[in-house]
Amino acid sequence: MLRKIGDLYKFPLLLSVLVTITFLALTVEKDPLQIAFVILGSLGGCFFLDLDYLIHSYFLEPKAEFSLSVQGFVKHKDLKGLANYIYYHKNDLKERTLNSVIFQLVLGGASILVVSSTASNFAKAFVIAIYINSMYRLAEQHLEYKSTNDWFWAFKKRPDRVGLAVYGLLLVSILILTFFLL
Repeated sequence: MLRKIGDLYKFPLLLSVLVTITFLALTVEKDPLQIAFVILGSLGGCFFLDLDYLIHSYFLEPKAEFSLSVQGFVKHKDLKGLANYIYYHKNDLKERTLNSVIFQLVLGGASILVVSSTASNFAKAFVIAIYINSMYRLAEQHLEYKSTNDWFWAFKKRPDRVGLAVYGLLLVSILILTFFLL
């Protein structure tokens, strides 16, 4: 069980550590409390995208088979069973709210807005970690399944290879701008 979770979150946790190190290096934070907020924000951002399964199960399609199973695990407080079920059925959901291009674009704008504001370091690290983990999930989907149709479900036309490359370049540009604004 722990091995599955470790395999599932190995790279997202590494990205969160990278966000923490980059954030602290760029802001030269010295206050231990603020450093702790940056670490907590980065770790929280690592797990945020998995709320998609709960959103789907309780709000979008509460009567679907996947949703009823997730609700049953939550009702019985069987977190180990819930993690196993989601691990093996994570690709059953086709129209995910948080793992989509629309959310990614909104998140890119929000990350620029939050980082350029006077928000707390927790909020800044949280938004950046969510954004970079969202980029990783898109890349993982493309490399593992050779398809990003699940990410572009809201659009009638799916991008070709060039369109996906341009979109990836846009995401990286937003990330660079976000770190520049720190």
